Amino acid sequence: MRGGVNAAEFERLVREYSPMVRSLIYHITRSPDDVDDIAQDVFLRAFQAMPTFRGGSFRAFLGRIARNRCYDLLRQRRASSASPFLALAADDWPSAERSPEETVVAREAVAEVIRVVGQLSQVDREILLLRHVHEFTYDEIAAVLGMRSGAVRTRISRARQKVVAALERGQRDASGSSQLG
Repeated sequence: MRGGVNAAEFERLVREYSPMVRSLIYHITRSPDDVDDIAQDVFLRAFQAMPTFRGGSFRAFLGRIARNRCYDLLRQRRASSASPFLALAADDWPSAERSPEETVVAREAVAEVIRVVGQLSQVDREILLLRHVHEFTYDEIAAVLGMRSGAVRTRISRARQKVVAALERGQRDASGSSQLG
């Protein structure tokens, strides 16, 4: 028994949180080859740290361990600081109701959002990933990133504003150039 959690209970937690941990690892490292190794290390470290876990969100606890392990790996490799936000695949979207033209427009929209979000700072990309993809609460994001909840709210708001402004600029530029002909 570790920190009030036995091995069987911890295995259940691993099964429950593995998709979130693996996704976070992939989106930070962008290396599918590293996901399994880092995820295994994250859960091992979490199990070892259970006696020090003081409650709260276990998901945030795991997210913080995963994030730290990813940055340890990236520092070791001296990787660039740019990491894409999401590998959203429009191919995964149900397309039975869409015409081919609608599918192309949707793919272009996703590509534009990914491009714009990719221009945000690393922290802003992570905050948006945790909030909008993994649906973390503000308090959980604050725990993962070591920030105050109010600072997380502010960063999310500002990051959203930057994304919207960049997308609007892109639409204005596209409509202006299409009217030149």
